[in-house]
Amino acid sequence: MSRQRVPARTRRAPSLLVAGLGALYIGLAVVGTATVGWHEFGLEKPVRMLGFLGVSTLLNIVHGMLGVVLVVAGLRRAIAAVCSIALVAFAVMAVFGGVAQVFGGSGDPLNLNWWNVALYLLSVGVCGYGTAVATEEET
Repeated sequence: MSRQRVPARTRRAPSLLVAGLGALYIGLAVVGTATVGWHEFGLEKPVRMLGFLGVSTLLNIVHGMLGVVLVVAGLRRAIAAVCSIALVAFAVMAVFGGVAQVFGGSGDPLNLNWWNVALYLLSVGVCGYGTAVATEEET
């Protein structure tokens, strides 16, 4: 059976999507840092960024690191290696946020809420798509 070539534009789309997701997380880290600053780590009073997303100093660091890794992976077209790991990280953060919300959010050093959980589940979908497309291209 002959294989058809995938157009370059189609191959580039997942990389740009992953880089865009990374840019979103870098933006969240910057806005979050402007909202809460660098003063406290760990348990903080609940603060909302942009009126609806939970934010903390620790969460800003996590968002910044994930954002930089995703942007670099998207620009270098290395999403096959990075997206599978990022998928697990976002899934763990979504489960952690969901469990924290079910138990009232007490003891949550990240100050997550249901909006954060929804964002992480959306990120799981993007990383899953990136992983699937990149894996398919490699075979």
